Amino acid sequence: MVLCALAVFLIAFSVLAWNIDRDGIAAPYLDPSAHMRTQDEALHVNSAIHMAQRGGWLTPEFMGRLFLFKPPLLIWLTALSIRLFGLSLFAVRLPALLSGAAGVTAVFLWCARARSVAAGVLASGFLLLTPFWEMYSRVCLTDIPVAAFATLALAAVAFDPRFQSTLTPAAFGAFGAASILSKSVAGALPFAALAMYYLLLPRESRPPLMRVAAAFGIAAALVLPWHIYQASVHPRWFWADYVQVQLLGVGLGSGTNALFAKSPLFYLRRLALMDPVLCLFASAGVGGAMRISTLRGQPAALLAFCSSVATIGVLCIFQAKHLPYLVFLLPALCVLGALCGPALLRRPVVVASLVIVLFCAKAIGNGSWWSLRPSTPPMESANVMRQYYLLGRDAELISVEGDDEFCSAVLPLPRVRYCLLDPAGHAAHAIPHYAQLGIVLTAAQFIDLPALLPQFAHSLRQWGLDSTEPVGSMIMLRSSREVGAIVRSKPGSDFYLPSGWEGPDSDVTQTHEIVRSSANRIFLLSRTAQFRNRPLPAIPARW
Repeated sequence: MVLCALAVFLIAFSVLAWNIDRDGIAAPYLDPSAHMRTQDEALHVNSAIHMAQRGGWLTPEFMGRLFLFKPPLLIWLTALSIRLFGLSLFAVRLPALLSGAAGVTAVFLWCARARSVAAGVLASGFLLLTPFWEMYSRVCLTDIPVAAFATLALAAVAFDPRFQSTLTPAAFGAFGAASILSKSVAGALPFAALAMYYLLLPRESRPPLMRVAAAFGIAAALVLPWHIYQASVHPRWFWADYVQVQLLGVGLGSGTNALFAKSPLFYLRRLALMDPVLCLFASAGVGGAMRISTLRGQPAALLAFCSSVATIGVLCIFQAKHLPYLVFLLPALCVLGALCGPALLRRPVVVASLVIVLFCAKAIGNGSWWSLRPSTPPMESANVMRQYYLLGRDAELISVEGDDEFCSAVLPLPRVRYCLLDPAGHAAHAIPHYAQLGIVLTAAQFIDLPALLPQFAHSLRQWGLDSTEPVGSMIMLRSSREVGAIVRSKPGSDFYLPSGWEGPDSDVTQTHEIVRSSANRIFLLSRTAQFRNRPLPAIPARW
């Protein structure tokens, strides 16, 4: 079994790692049908680079501000990978890649122990070849790590349904804690599944309650120190970021943002659209699992059923609808398909043939939504930003309505500010403490920033941050006409603008040189800016 699991892990790692540096930071699609890119990858990588180069391992930062929306396990692992292997796309994506391969292996072990090696190959093959697991295992996002650690925790229970070994509570607690430290309350799903599993088992088959409680206690002992530290040292940041914005705002709130404007059927539609074969496979498994008498005689299947129910319930309750959240459900669906699906799928020859055909079809269909590698158009702005960086200019860059998905934040530029159109003031409403601290400014505030800076510095010190670096990171425009006023107020700053920005060229030609970067974008390069007198920090060839 150990050799089979090792083979599965190596195969999964190789399939997921193939051509992993094809797309740069933030360039891969997060949702191919909606053409959304992985913008959050730039935030995680920026924080990991800062941590690897400057320290501060307990408290991640982004653009000078504390970054406490989620626990930092992914950022820790990414920073460690950078320290070990140097800065590269492979290094920053390695933690998610390893997590993806580990999740596939956990599903294999779960089904192989419960039924047969063929069942393990079937379940792990479907998980490995679904485009969702493929896409998110190849980017520096939290979703695959949390799903993989949760699957490892539940697989430990599947191996020992009655907790007869003292190692089972330790394994479940450790993996469950890693799940929570990857993505906050989303990582608590295996604990909900275990509680439901305990209640549904016949009384005589239940594991000892004290050992289940020990698993929860071990997880708490591993999870609480970081949370207690942040609540003690940075109480206002922790409450505002972690609780008010992430849990209450995104999780239980509602709004007009596109993430909220979707029904719970959003996930079913996406699953049917992007992987109809997996949808049918999972449906057959769920149908078989509805026979409770069958489930009670199969603890491993019952555990997968409980995990599916808990995850579906949370996805319905959670207000934000985000395609990567679907990966939380996939391992359990694959397990149910293998353990409770048609008996025909349990034959080794059928399993081998089905997995091979599925792999070939998805490899040949390269570029389609349902394939191993959904097509992602090049992000031209990323190359533009790289060329700008190589100029070596010693000036801040203000990116107006930028189309680079924050990938400029992972370049060692002197300073970057982002200027976005927000007529209704949604940014200040979504993260109100950013406006209070001056991290998010209006155009008028930014123009008058020298006079306002002492006030913001005082506010930041009250929040425990003795630095004004984050002030003015984001500038929110009520209308595009405000761009001209900002440009005129900052003759020493460079600008990256849409070609149709408001204001006659004659207003800026005395202070800035106009350089067209593409058909739709231009740079305004300050005529007074200097060039850096030290060699530029190297950046990877593919970045």
